[in-house]
Amino acid sequence: MWGSASAGDHPRDSAGDIEIGTRPGVRERIAWLLRVNRLFGSEERWAKASLFAAAFHGGCWSESANESKISRWETAALRVPYLAIRRYEELLGVSSGLLTATADNVRAYFRAEAGRRSTSGWNGGRGGPVPARRIQELIDKAGSSEVMTGQEWDELTREISSVPNFYIFPSATWATLAQRLLEEQIIADRVSWMQRFGALDRLLNHRVAQESTIGACAELARDKINQVGIEVICAMDATPHPDASTHVLAQLSDPTSDMTFYGALLACVRKVSNGHFTPDEGRQLASVVVSLLGDPSRDDEAKTLAASLLRWLPDNLPGPVAGKLRQSVADDEALSRVVATGRLGSSEQASALVDRVVLTAAAQMPREGPWLFDETLARMVDEMLYDPVSDVRLEAAFLIHATPYRAAVAAELATELSRSATSADADLAVCILDALRLIGGPQQRPLVERLTLSPGVPAPVVAAAARNIGHLGGTSDDGYWCRAIARHCQPARQAASPASGAILRGLVYGLGMARNDVLLARVRDLPGAPWQARQAASWWLGHSERTRLSAGL
Repeated sequence: MWGSASAGDHPRDSAGDIEIGTRPGVRERIAWLLRVNRLFGSEERWAKASLFAAAFHGGCWSESANESKISRWETAALRVPYLAIRRYEELLGVSSGLLTATADNVRAYFRAEAGRRSTSGWNGGRGGPVPARRIQELIDKAGSSEVMTGQEWDELTREISSVPNFYIFPSATWATLAQRLLEEQIIADRVSWMQRFGALDRLLNHRVAQESTIGACAELARDKINQVGIEVICAMDATPHPDASTHVLAQLSDPTSDMTFYGALLACVRKVSNGHFTPDEGRQLASVVVSLLGDPSRDDEAKTLAASLLRWLPDNLPGPVAGKLRQSVADDEALSRVVATGRLGSSEQASALVDRVVLTAAAQMPREGPWLFDETLARMVDEMLYDPVSDVRLEAAFLIHATPYRAAVAAELATELSRSATSADADLAVCILDALRLIGGPQQRPLVERLTLSPGVPAPVVAAAARNIGHLGGTSDDGYWCRAIARHCQPARQAASPASGAILRGLVYGLGMARNDVLLARVRDLPGAPWQARQAASWWLGHSERTRLSAGL
């Protein structure tokens, strides 16, 4: 690793989990997820572990359960089986897939290392022969014009991944499956997205399916019209297959767009830390990082991400390269902090906000927890706001999104956003807006709308508001969308810039996520509108009804 280790590093223990002393590992995150849902859920009786344990047998869970086992699951002393998480969903009455998909997402992101993908007990505990007929039904459905749900993608890929040498004839079917899955994933949201992302992760790591799946990701990343370029290239950070490394580095040297460049850079964080690159590929990446950090015209999140990568680059880089890397951050306080500590802000700056969010959220729970201060929630809030890697921030937001803390955390962050959006702390405002993408609801939408319309708001904050409003709960009326698009089309015509282009792309993305075809068609046909906005609107309108209906399920 280039540079010094710190509390922001992610060292692994021998089992592949992140050590508890640095940040919660896979078991700790999933255990906390289950515990807070039981303690603070709508059914008060389940807060008593003995009653919950007595009711646990049944539904999808055929085994016995007792208070001791519940305790060991919820304190991470024992790994929780997949079917047990499904049983939590059944008993607690939460949305189907919310806890299981979140647990899958945590597990895929933090344990997707070569040789460390134990699947024992995680495929539903089938205990019988492979359900060939059911798999065939789902494969046929995915290749047809029928609607596919996220749960069906989860079921299909979970069964396939349980058989390492699973073959399909003709073999081109793998590409058909991967292409359709990606088409739905890139326009899905929340649980529907997580279920499809988990399905994609399984295909990317299946020894037979992975080459076709990698090829489908790379093909979509090369599509110049595709409006969701980050996740299709970044998804390849999950697999050590050399084809994935080749495609990721190709998007750094000759990117399709600024989105695919950022996605490739983001993929490199895990690919470097998990040892996916050869020495030559590592040096190729280092040269890109040197160029990016040394570019005085760049002052964006890609540069921050490049600084974060310095923490993972190997120690044996050529002397001139290592010297350039050190010099490139020496005079920049923010970048130097990222390299030295792995944080966007100092601990002192963060602690007051994090403590306030945690204490406020705890006070709004329906009953007291068994702790004076929820340290795990504090760590998740800290990651969500101050980690320099946007994927890590996103993972923390996904976890909070699946807990009863969600609404209270969102409300407190919105209060902070009102203060920081127009202040010198625009970086924090951007991170809050990215968090609200998942944990925000209808109550936060008016504030985010105002940020896209108000003068004096820094361009990065406006861009963050625009790209995230499509994921907030609630809806915006046509009047808002027309005002926002008109406002940002005008300066884009006068002096096009990366910021104005990103804002317009974000607004059209919001229209697409809202399935507002009438306004999308108006933007597509709007005389004088920037071509990027018209192209984005056309792309959204081009999705088939099958894809759009499926992505919402």
